[in-house]
Amino acid sequence: MKKWKMLLAATTMTFALAACNDTATPANKEVKETTDMTLEEVYNKSMEVSEELKSVSAKVNLHQKMNIPSEEANVELKADMDMDVVIEPMQMYQKGTTSMKTEDGSMDESMETEMYFNGTEFYMYEGTGKQWMKLPTDALGDVMAQTNSANPASSLAELEDYIKDFKFEQDDKNYILTLDASGDKFNELVQAQIDETLQSMAQAGEDVQLDVKINSISYLIHIDKESFQTTKVDVTVDMDMEAEGESINMNQDMKTDFSNFNGVEKIEIPQEVIDSAITI
Repeated sequence: MKKWKMLLAATTMTFALAACNDTATPANKEVKETTDMTLEEVYNKSMEVSEELKSVSAKVNLHQKMNIPSEEANVELKADMDMDVVIEPMQMYQKGTTSMKTEDGSMDESMETEMYFNGTEFYMYEGTGKQWMKLPTDALGDVMAQTNSANPASSLAELEDYIKDFKFEQDDKNYILTLDASGDKFNELVQAQIDETLQSMAQAGEDVQLDVKINSISYLIHIDKESFQTTKVDVTVDMDMEAEGESINMNQDMKTDFSNFNGVEKIEIPQEVIDSAITI
C-alpha cells in the first residue's frame, strides 16, 4: 500500500493544448462575441504568451480512485491545493488539504499541507505532527512535479501531435478545447510525463518503474480571448498501471484554474516558519 500511495503523486498530470486550421464554433446559441481565429492561431499566440509567463497562481482540485487487486483494496484520494509559482528562478508556495481512505475503512487519513520553496530553501508543514520542517532541496522531486502542474506553459506543446482529436469552440470570453478519447493513442504521451515525474522521485531516493495503459481520457481547456492565457485545464483519465509486478486501475479527475498571471513577484518564507522549523 505504501508503494501505491507514493505513486499517486506520479499520476498527477496536467495537459495543455494543440493546433489546427479550423475556426472555433460557438459553444451555444447565446454566444455573441465570436472571432474567426483558427486553433493554430490561438495555439501560436498562447505559446507566445506562455513562454513569456513569469509567475502564476493556481487552484487545483484532484479526485482519484484506485483499485489494487493484490491487496483487495479500493483507495480514494482527494486534494485541494492553492499554489503560487514563480517560473524563473523556480519558487513555489502551496497550501491545501489531502485525504486518503479505503473502502473498508482500514485507512482514513486527512492532512493539511503547506510548503515554501524560495529557490534555495525548502520548508514543509507536516500536518499530523503540526511541525514545520526544513528539508534538503533534493527532497523536492514530488513537489516539483506538482509545481509543473501549476504552470500552464509546462506542457503546452505536448499535445500538438493530437490536434485532429480536439473539438474547438468558443464562448463570449474563452476559446474552448475539448477531447474525449479512448484506446492506447495517448499512452506514449502519458508515459513520458509519468517517467519525468518518476525521474524526479528517483532523485529523491524513490526508484520505481511504472507502466501505463490509457483506457479513456478527456480534456477541457479554456484560453482567454483577450490575454490568450490558459485559464482552465480539466483532465479526466481512466488508466491501468503496473509497477513491480503489481497492477491497479485508477480513475483520476483533476481540475486546475489559473489566475493572477505575472502577479507573484517572489516567494518569501515567514520568519516564524524559519524559527520554528526542525532540520531534517
